[in-house]
Parts: sequence; structure tokens; C-alpha cells
Amino acid sequence: MRAHARPTFAYNVDVPAELQRLDNHRQLADRAIPAKANDNVIIATWNLTNFGLQEREEDHLRIMADILRPFDLVAVQEVADNLDHLDELMDYLGDEWDYWYTDVGGNQERLAYLYDAERVLPTGLAAELAMRQHERLRVTVDDVEVEGGFPGFNRNPYMLGFTAGDFEFFLVNVHLYWSNFSLRQLETEGLARWAARRVGRQFPPNNDIILIGDFNMPRVDPSDDIFALLTQNGLQVPKHTTNLVGTNLAGDADYDEIAFFPGRTADDFTGAMGVFDFDNAVFPNLFQANETHFFQYVRYYIADHRPMWAEFRR
Repeated sequence: MRAHARPTFAYNVDVPAELQRLDNHRQLADRAIPAKANDNVIIATWNLTNFGLQEREEDHLRIMADILRPFDLVAVQEVADNLDHLDELMDYLGDEWDYWYTDVGGNQERLAYLYDAERVLPTGLAAELAMRQHERLRVTVDDVEVEGGFPGFNRNPYMLGFTAGDFEFFLVNVHLYWSNFSLRQLETEGLARWAARRVGRQFPPNNDIILIGDFNMPRVDPSDDIFALLTQNGLQVPKHTTNLVGTNLAGDADYDEIAFFPGRTADDFTGAMGVFDFDNAVFPNLFQANETHFFQYVRYYIADHRPMWAEFRR
């Protein structure tokens, strides 16, 4: 991972005021996250942006915890080798929260799951998704050529089984390759092919398989190559209900997504899904004073992605 440049200017954070602004933003009709209830589970994804590498302070971690707290389970990407900030974040979330994470993979990053253990529990399956050579040889995309063929995932997707009430499901946390589009296409095809083969199997992982994370997918649109590769393998990638915002700070891309199969997990999906654009709530005086400084500050001390969530029946 490569850290963003640390802001060179000073800014004093008023944490209680920021938490109130976030709460007010969550009350907006087109931003509302469903309340936790006995019949639902809220699953989210958030790329935490060089987490553990950039020098976040206590105030920033408290704000990040508040952004995460309305969710039951969050797949996170870009966790660094240094886990100090992750441990601190869990402390601010509270004793009812727990977490699992991988070892360091490509780009020197870990993938992780943070979850409210009073609402969601892991089951017996935990694995990184790595393909054997004969499986990699079958991963091809028309008009895409990579010397030596598909080499496998740069960051192995992280799979964990969970249960929430009667809803038992398998999350596959992904962070697809960014700098080489051909490799990203092959990773997408390999991931989607794997999921399509597993979903109908007798033994886990099967049935409710949910792909979640940072797909580096520009748009949820049939004309988008990454979207097309997912959906032609049978996956459904629903549009979120906050269509006026994307998952990046610029709000113009749908990099982070949740994908699952119709006729199975789609039956448990309530249709409620959104992006929480925390950056449109926090640090308003900094934004008014200097927009460039504002985005530098948010990108470094919070994140350059926004969390996406979806509601399922339990």
C-alpha cells in the first residue's frame, strides 16, 4: 500500500459535533440505514484506505467507529500489516464487536470482517480463495490476453461463513486488481465462475454466497466490462437506492459492490441498499474554507471510499 500525503495544515476536530452531524445525515430519507431488528441483518463493505499505514488519531477512529456502528457485519479492505489502528477501532466499537482478518497479501494488505457478535456469528468455514493451476487455466475472457495466462488473485478473496437467525450465508471479501485492467477482468471472471460452480453444491460454501468488497468497477451498468463478467455468470448486482452518490469520494463511480445469485440470496434481500456518504456530513467548516484541504483531510484521516450496505431478512 502507498499512503496518501499527510495534510500539512492543522485542523481541530470537534468529535461530539461531528457525531451529531453524522446522526443527522443518517436521518435523511435518502440516506437512512434500516434500524437493527429481529428480522433483519445489515451487511456492509468499506475500503478503509491504507488502514494502519496512515497516521489516524483517536478523534478520527471514533468517527470511523460511529460510521460503522449501524451495520451488523462489515467486510473491510486495505488493512495494513500494522494492526494497532484496527485494534483501537474495535475498542471504540465496543465489547459486543469482534473481528477476523487475513495475513498480508498482494499490495501488503489484509482483508477483514468486523461484526456485532450479538447479532451475527461466524460458522465453521474460514478460508482464502486460491485457485489450483488447472482451475486458473480455465479462466479466460474474450479478447483479453495476459502473458502466462491468469496467475491467480493478487489479493486472495477472504471467505467466511456467518449466521444471523435463520439466515446462513458465506461472504467472499474481495479487492480486485486496479493497475492492470486485463488482470482485473480475469480476476472477476475467475471469482464469478467459482461462485457459480459452488452455489448449488451439497456442502459449504453453497446456497447463499455473497461477493462483497472493492471490485474497482466503474459503473453498475451492462456496458461496464466488470459488471458484464459478473452478471453473465449469473450473479445479480443490484443498484443501490442512493443513486445520486457513488462509493468514491468524487461520487462518480461504483467501485464497491455486493453481488449474489437470484433465486437464492436474492430471495432474502429486502431491496434496501445504499451508500453512506459520510463526507457530506463531516467537517463542513473545513469544506467551506478550502475544498482541496477538505478532501486531503478526509482521504487521509478517514477514507477515500464510502461504505455500501444492503439489508437481508434473517
